[in-house]
Amino acid sequence: MTGASGGLGAPTCDRISAEGGTVVCTDVGATGDGSSPDRCRELDVTDRRAWQSLVAEIMAEYGRLDGALFAHGVAGPVTLAQETSASDWAHTIEVNLTGAFYGLRALVPVMRRTSYGRIVAVSSIGAVTANPRQAAYSASKAGLNALVKSVAKECADDSVTVNTIAPSLMDTPMLAGLDEARFATLLAKVPLGRPGTALEFAALAGWLLSSEASFVTGQVVDLSGGRNQ
Repeated sequence: MTGASGGLGAPTCDRISAEGGTVVCTDVGATGDGSSPDRCRELDVTDRRAWQSLVAEIMAEYGRLDGALFAHGVAGPVTLAQETSASDWAHTIEVNLTGAFYGLRALVPVMRRTSYGRIVAVSSIGAVTANPRQAAYSASKAGLNALVKSVAKECADDSVTVNTIAPSLMDTPMLAGLDEARFATLLAKVPLGRPGTALEFAALAGWLLSSEASFVTGQVVDLSGGRNQ
């Protein structure tokens, strides 16, 4: 699991662990041996070789790899597209999209060999609605959806499913970075009238990562409280 110390990743780690799953947590700059949900292995998702090394370590230690949650990501610059710097654009795409590509490239062959796997990536409702002043973020998440749909079709014959979850406004520490006006604007677009919770995300992610979700693949699963604009 990437982004395991984040607002969505950590509760999902806890839930899967509580249900008896063995969870290998990763995050950028993390420390610890990864033996429990509160201790993470370090992983830079933009490092292709780091992904390969991680998968090799997991297989050597546990002998199997049944599922993965890509919960890493950056919000990117909040600015007009015409004012977005090339470096900010590149960094956002590299983390949110290319980082997931490297992960899929490392994980999918292992899962295909065992004819079982569940992969879930965190996308965003912004991939569909496109957020103004967040062109890099919206584009990276739209690309992630397309990437997942493509890979899902490629590995369906081996019973490996690949999906994304598209949250809207979620009650995580990231909300603290929003000013009052921005929060009000985003909340007004959610018909249920409140942010989603991390526990609601964990429940959905946990199901998609389970054997029960065997007939769901290549989907962008909405977790937006009904937002469609």
